[in-house]
Amino acid sequence: MSKENEFWYFLIHGALDKKTGVYGNFYTYGTHCGNALQKTLVVARQEGIINPDLIETCRLDDIEDFELPENTIEMNSDVFMIQTFNTYDLKKEEYSFTPPTGIAFSTDEGELDQDLIKEYFVAYAKNENDIFEFELVSDKSRLIETFFKTIKFLASVDGFWLYIKDHWDNTETELWAGKKIVNKVSAISFLRNNSETTLKNGFVDIVVHSKIGETNLTLNEHKKIQLHTKDESFFQNFIENVVDLGYEQTRDYYNIEYGYHHWHYKTDKSLDKSKFQELLIDEGFEYIKMNE
Repeated sequence: MSKENEFWYFLIHGALDKKTGVYGNFYTYGTHCGNALQKTLVVARQEGIINPDLIETCRLDDIEDFELPENTIEMNSDVFMIQTFNTYDLKKEEYSFTPPTGIAFSTDEGELDQDLIKEYFVAYAKNENDIFEFELVSDKSRLIETFFKTIKFLASVDGFWLYIKDHWDNTETELWAGKKIVNKVSAISFLRNNSETTLKNGFVDIVVHSKIGETNLTLNEHKKIQLHTKDESFFQNFIENVVDLGYEQTRDYYNIEYGYHHWHYKTDKSLDKSKFQELLIDEGFEYIKMNE
């Protein structure tokens, strides 16, 4: 374990068997959050947690005089764990939101209860700019495939943009345009081939554009699917298609971006920022200078 490594706390959720849910508390060193998380998930599986998922996290090396709890045991040189798991009886009717890869709740208590977040969507009437808006929250288990399906709902794909957000390495937000991505197949193919650094990256916005209705379909850094369009007919059809996927509309809409302290991270398999920029250039992307 290097003293240069970051130190993270992870609340991991999973199951011990078909009837028993479990929460485990881990403390892990890593080069970044995603690296520490990967080490944690390996140990969690070794300790019998089935399908472990990250729920909450916190960076500990920024906390002055932090000390591990007394009942913590060393699993290896990088990973520590509270010895006793918290278990409960699994019931089919119970549901708790699992944040998609790239974002997690903070241990700091937010304004709202985490249990309020459900898999719902909201749709808004035309605004003063003649734009209809839609936003959907999806659980980790089906977010990516849902996003691919919503791309297919578009009448056409004529543009593809990536925003690398400023809090990735604390630099300025960058806009990259995929000049070679001009249809649904190429858009989905690029995302599948680079899922760790795009779909599962909490520092990236993905925008798929259609000229019809001046439509933008976005998977943003908070892992929400958003739609903006001027085409009312397409808007209604889009909503019907989303309902067919099993999502319901709500007025009581909550999402991790607002009312909850949270962390963004990239996975251990993600490219670092400079390597990602190199890949984008190789893939025919163009850096677009944004207005300051």
